[in-house]
Amino acid sequence: MSTLCTTPARRDPRKGSLVAGALATAFLTGMSLVGSSTPAHAEDGNTFLRTEQDVINYLNQSQNRLNQSEAIKGYPAQGQDSQEVKLEDVEKAYPHDQALADVPNQLGDRFNPTSGVTTEGPDVRKSSSDDKEPWLDNWDAKSMCGQPSHNPGGEPQPCGFVGRLETPYPRMNSTDPQMGRADFSYKTSAMVGQDTSKTTGWSIGGNISSQMEITAGPASGGSGREANFSYSQSTTTTNKWTNTVDQSRNVSIPDGVLGRIESRANAGQYLGYIVYKLDFSPANGERKQKTVLIPARVMIQAPGSAAPLSWIKRKDN
Repeated sequence: MSTLCTTPARRDPRKGSLVAGALATAFLTGMSLVGSSTPAHAEDGNTFLRTEQDVINYLNQSQNRLNQSEAIKGYPAQGQDSQEVKLEDVEKAYPHDQALADVPNQLGDRFNPTSGVTTEGPDVRKSSSDDKEPWLDNWDAKSMCGQPSHNPGGEPQPCGFVGRLETPYPRMNSTDPQMGRADFSYKTSAMVGQDTSKTTGWSIGGNISSQMEITAGPASGGSGREANFSYSQSTTTTNKWTNTVDQSRNVSIPDGVLGRIESRANAGQYLGYIVYKLDFSPANGERKQKTVLIPARVMIQAPGSAAPLSWIKRKDN
């Protein structure tokens, strides 16, 4: 079974092509890594990986390199965890004081305080649901990002995301385990979608929709598996996901092995903060400024990955 990619040039017969996604809620526990920049390749032979660390080590050797820290310019409209993210959990992985120090370096000097203007804060929120801005009639952060500054002639209010890697290559989907020796085939169809409705101040990203179906062998006859996930692109993204592809593959599970095929997102879950700087002039004319940090978890595309998904051979015994 191969790790799949969408890049058509310099095609290796061990490579397949796939753009796919699956259940965005099936995430694994966090783990840190730094991968190499070796091009993506299929796993040699017919080895079925047993442990989570085996999978991470294998993906570290592919082009799906994940950075320990990532930043997004603009509001991360795609890839945000829909579950509430609490400040106490983010602080353990990424203290807000460190995030404040990182912001100008990763998102630009527009986040630095303006000289001569009264500074309040920082305004560090308690959870991801606490995103209303009292200085602006309780606008939420998504609506506020990119709006014109209250400072006459000022630039739009800057916003973005800074985070640390929490979960590398989250598990997306899996075939049912089969005891070998067994041969079966599966087929995938997938599409990469870009959200073209973005407004000023939102980040770039998209969504993956896919279907996987067992077509032959002991597991055939099912209705297939449909799933999707969304993602954001970071400041380090160099290879945007744009292709669509259909792909068929054969699997041979060795004798005595309880084996399956597992899909992993070529992305990481990053835990950190949505951050914006607000420059405000109220009715009394007393101009003031503050930086706001809102806890968040965001799925971010691996910077150089050609495809959103890798397929890995796994064994459960």
